[in-house]
Amino acid sequence: MARGAFVKPKKAASGITRRTNEQIFLDCLIEKSGDDKKLVSNTAMLDGLKWDREKYNRIKNQLKEQQKVEVGKGYGGSLRPTSMDKKDMFNIFISYSHKDEDIKNMLVRHLEPLKKLKLVNIWHDGKISPGEDLGKKIGTEINKAHVILLIISIDYINSKYCYDVELEEAIDRHVKGESRVIPIIARNCYWKHTPFSTLLALPKDGRPIASWPPHDIDSVYTEIVTSLKDAIVEML
Repeated sequence: MARGAFVKPKKAASGITRRTNEQIFLDCLIEKSGDDKKLVSNTAMLDGLKWDREKYNRIKNQLKEQQKVEVGKGYGGSLRPTSMDKKDMFNIFISYSHKDEDIKNMLVRHLEPLKKLKLVNIWHDGKISPGEDLGKKIGTEINKAHVILLIISIDYINSKYCYDVELEEAIDRHVKGESRVIPIIARNCYWKHTPFSTLLALPKDGRPIASWPPHDIDSVYTEIVTSLKDAIVEML
């Protein structure tokens, strides 16, 4: 389903179909933009919707945050519906040691909002089905990845498969400009000598996730996901 297309509107208890303000906004924009997705001025949208500017800007900003509209440049402002298909979503590959599975699982949970925004597909080896060739499947998914996340700990560095196979392929793709590799420091370890030591790591300043107090652990994952989202939008 194209970005900018809608899910089927919900029906009220009375059986009458109700559209959300976001759906009304997008319907108007799609109609005015046409099949060639031309830019539509804010003035034309305001005339079509008959909304006050405060409501218009609020809904527009929500849709912009959800990557459902693209905002043009120039005096007065303009916008159009995005046209990104599922096939164009960013593929994220997570490389990790199974000793850090809890951290991987928490990261996947916090990445869910980016999935709901239709920005990313997420893959890790926990998605391999029984009977599949593990090495072949991992190689296929790394080669499809636009972003490769490395969950770094001493167990990752000491893992022959993670370090000698997945990391080598990830760095090769990064150097060729085929993927972006982003290290995520899970637990404190000596990683400054590694092939990814020159890459900007997350969380900020390379502070390990494990160093965050348990009561505030959601904050560090939110910081990571926010930075990833910014990187993806920049790559788009």
